[in-house]
Amino acid sequence: MKKISDILLFNQPRQDGENELDELLRPFRQLFGGMGRDNGGGTRVPRPGFGKFYLAIIALAVAFWVGSGVYIVNPGEVAIVRTFGSWNGDQIDEGLHWRIPWPVEQVDIVSITRVRSMEIGFRSFADSAGNPGTSAVANEARMITGDENLVDVQMVVQYQVRNAGNFLFNVKDPQGTPDGNTLRDATASALRQVVGQRPIDDVLTLGKEVVQVETQLLLQNLLDVYGTGIRVVNVQLQDVQPPEEVQGAFKDVISAREDKERYLNEGEAYQEDIVPRARGSAQRTIQNAEAFKVERIAEASGEAVRFLARLDKYELYPEETRSRLYIETMQEVMPELKVIIIDEEIGGNIQPFLPLQELVGGSGK
Repeated sequence: MKKISDILLFNQPRQDGENELDELLRPFRQLFGGMGRDNGGGTRVPRPGFGKFYLAIIALAVAFWVGSGVYIVNPGEVAIVRTFGSWNGDQIDEGLHWRIPWPVEQVDIVSITRVRSMEIGFRSFADSAGNPGTSAVANEARMITGDENLVDVQMVVQYQVRNAGNFLFNVKDPQGTPDGNTLRDATASALRQVVGQRPIDDVLTLGKEVVQVETQLLLQNLLDVYGTGIRVVNVQLQDVQPPEEVQGAFKDVISAREDKERYLNEGEAYQEDIVPRARGSAQRTIQNAEAFKVERIAEASGEAVRFLARLDKYELYPEETRSRLYIETMQEVMPELKVIIIDEEIGGNIQPFLPLQELVGGSGK
């Protein structure tokens, strides 16, 4: 029996009556034809048990081929089965399944619960030491605002696969990578449209939340129109700043606006503090005035009643009433007077030493 290394030599000379195909297939005929024994008449008889060996190999190959059609779909995943590359529109849910092995059917398993992310305007990386970092992508980040100013915008888009078939076959985005052209181009288009409709102040300071919401709504609408099978979960602005050449001037403007807002807030706080106190003081003054008014009216009414009563008595008893009024008046006046008595026998020697001016001036009498 010839060795296989000797048989499988394609540089053997062509024998009589052989064409090019016969010459090419001769080594294989010699290999498989030599696995028998010669009966002496030029006919080879297969060795005993050699057919069963072939059948066992074929059966094992068929078993491996059939077993390769078994696949598992985990929770949160769906499977897309393609028959000769064509998808019938069905999605296979979680569990253990079987499909006709390659090349008849192929299966693609896609996670519909995993949140994927895509970066616009920058890329994340890790250096040789494993420390995270970012690098800007200027052609994606730089945009024109509605008031014709330049601004660099960095954004992260988080999304999920809503329809696995549309995600695999309707867009150019490859499965499992966030850098597909369709999603990136749609995000850049939506973001530029929103930024281009707003002044730079809104993008840099107060309008960031509005920019995020409007970008997410517009992006989702574009992805639905394209039939991408993608659901946008969140859109988050990472860094928004003017170009490096004018950052100093913009920082001064932003600082001035922040000071303005702080002063306004302080003024409003002072107003909220002082106005209620002023209103309370005014209310107390009004209440005191009302009380004083009521008191004076009551006193005047009482005086009028007393005067009329005395008038009635005066008309009946004029002399007695006059004497009584005089006595009452003296009773009211005399306690307020300061009486100074100077003995005439002393003469005028002591009088200059008495504080008459203070006594008279202090009493006012």
